[in-house]
Amino acid sequence: MSTMKVGQDIVQMDDPCAMADALRKVRIRLSAGQLRETVRIDGEEVTFQRARLDDLKQLIAEYENACRRKSGGAARTRHAKRFRFT
Repeated sequence: MSTMKVGQDIVQMDDPCAMADALRKVRIRLSAGQLRETVRIDGEEVTFQRARLDDLKQLIAEYENACRRKSGGAARTRHAKRFRFT
């Protein structure tokens, strides 16, 4: 199994739940005022800063959905409720 470094954690690449947890820790550290966090994925290095928190949130959501699918749950989706006046 291959591993990667996410912030301060070493994570198994095939474990989306662990990846989501590690990325949430990165988001918390950035939100708390740390200047930057570096994530290395597949030999690529991405440095997240507070200005890129939206990119990080999107990456976390992708891994959370993969984690739910792997765990047998459905991916969370948002649906607007519809109704009609007659």
